[in-house]
Amino acid sequence: MQTHSPLRLVWLAFWGFVAGLAYAICAAVVVYAIEGKSGAQQFLVMYIGRFNMLVTSGLIVGTALIVRASQHVIPEAIEKAFSAEELERTEYFKQKEGYLSAVRTIAFASQMIIAGFVVFTLCHFPLSGAGETCLLVGGCAQWAVGSYVGRKLRYAGMMLHSLMKIEVTKNLFRDHVLDVINTAVHVATTLTVVFVYLTVRSYYYGPFLYDGFIGKSAQVFLLLGAVIATPVLVLFNFFPRVVLRKIYDKSIDVELEVLKVELQKEELSPFEKRRKLMEFDKLYRDEMRYSLQLTLADLPIGMTVLIMLVQPLLD
Repeated sequence: MQTHSPLRLVWLAFWGFVAGLAYAICAAVVVYAIEGKSGAQQFLVMYIGRFNMLVTSGLIVGTALIVRASQHVIPEAIEKAFSAEELERTEYFKQKEGYLSAVRTIAFASQMIIAGFVVFTLCHFPLSGAGETCLLVGGCAQWAVGSYVGRKLRYAGMMLHSLMKIEVTKNLFRDHVLDVINTAVHVATTLTVVFVYLTVRSYYYGPFLYDGFIGKSAQVFLLLGAVIATPVLVLFNFFPRVVLRKIYDKSIDVELEVLKVELQKEELSPFEKRRKLMEFDKLYRDEMRYSLQLTLADLPIGMTVLIMLVQPLLD
């Protein structure tokens, strides 16, 4: 199973910011050609400064590139740990099909583009003509790319959930075969949380005109992306460890049964055999808890999402 180096992932994130900058330059050139220097300057001020779209676009595009480049990690880890016959008795292949489906990606992204268009139209960017169109395209593109990341996380979680029905017959914990899944999901959810938080703050406090028929009431719809993303991010940031813990628990039980058979051949007292089994069980389960525990470092994920939703409403 091939995994990408951390440096490779950093470069993918960097290219996300290059893509955000490239869009800003291309859009500014278009606005300049249509509306002149003043229009291009106003567009760049709004895109880079007032709405912080350069940073947020770069972040979500970089996250999507990382998810795309490492999407093979999860199914390869699962298929290495379990046989095709075992997986066929679950919904794994059905969820994998959804995970890799380009058609479903396009369909869900299209829905988010429509939702973003409606929200941004109701709020109304403080430009007109080409400048407004370019901001609208950039905002809708963010929602579309964000939906790609969220959809991947959702189906990754469902693939893991399908493993709960499998009867474990070998020790998967010894070589930590499935640990890479937890790492991949954690990286994606962390980056996406940062994107959603920055995007909500930038848009919610941005200088929209709110001159539509519902006025400033449209501001609340700027939280729609966070409302959709929150259950996905919170659940699938922690869910992989729950599944892995259950699978590794079963793996340790399998190893204990093997050890019991081996101890039957040893010339030891029942007390010594029991003591060895208890020591083995404690050693393995302590190591498992250490590797999969919900550490304090994970708490900012949930707290950030909560603050992201509550703070604008309180303000």
